[in-house]
Amino acid sequence: MEYVLEVKNLNKTYGKNRVLNNVSLNVKHNEIVGFIGPNGAGKSTTMKCICNLIYPDSGEIIINGYDLFKDREKALENQAALIESPGLYQDMTGKENIDLIARLRNVSKERVKEIYEFTEIGKALERKVSGYSMGMKQRLALGIAILTKPRFLILDEPTNGLDPTGVIKLRSTLQKLVKEEDISILFSSHQLGEVEKLADRIVCINKGEIIEVPNIMSSIQNYIIQISDLDTTLQIITNIIGEDAVEAITLDSIKFEIQNQDILSEILFQLLSRKIKIYDIYKDNVDIETIYEEIYIDNQILRG
Repeated sequence: MEYVLEVKNLNKTYGKNRVLNNVSLNVKHNEIVGFIGPNGAGKSTTMKCICNLIYPDSGEIIINGYDLFKDREKALENQAALIESPGLYQDMTGKENIDLIARLRNVSKERVKEIYEFTEIGKALERKVSGYSMGMKQRLALGIAILTKPRFLILDEPTNGLDPTGVIKLRSTLQKLVKEEDISILFSSHQLGEVEKLADRIVCINKGEIIEVPNIMSSIQNYIIQISDLDTTLQIITNIIGEDAVEAITLDSIKFEIQNQDILSEILFQLLSRKIKIYDIYKDNVDIETIYEEIYIDNQILRG
């Protein structure tokens, strides 16, 4: 199964206000997808629909092959979510919080022990949650969320309230979840730098509509090179990476796409061995902040 989540043509209105307009998105197996947009764009509404906390007016939500509206129990068995602040019992210890949910969900003792270790809280599990840092609470809540080994995890602003150390630890934890627990993740965040570091792909939403953007998280790297001999350079680069990934953009400049640095080294070696002068070479990749500015600021989508 390629997708753990498929959202198709989701619509939601409150009175005359259309909050979601034909929202469609997907999350692949073992993929981390960042969901971004300004406040009021429709992120939380979309996530709450996926979690079955609110009902859309129309559309489909398929979770691990099960239709949420036709086979609700099966669909939700494969999903876990942390929406807004962690829902923990503050007057209970971390261990008691885990044990309580484990009993309610008939989780094995072996799995419970795995979750104790997963939280990386150590002896603090014996202390009341009210004394935990925000990072500790977040890791505890994550541990509880994955007690039943869900295939899909939804996180709404998971880094809110975390200090830099907490953000780094959470990122490491989520990456470990994908590798070790076979989980796919959809998360929202206003911290664009963190989205860029964590996500395999981003989905943008504004005014209830999904905005198409390039996959800037792909392994492809774009370069522009300025050289003394355009035709010979075009021939050399084309022979190495193929004509579809090469483009002459001026009389002395070429843009090309590569998958790794070894290919770049080979290109440079070939050019220098042919005595071609390289005047300049630089990366031309688009970062997430640039895309955000173009979508939400430069085009004035945030206004009105």
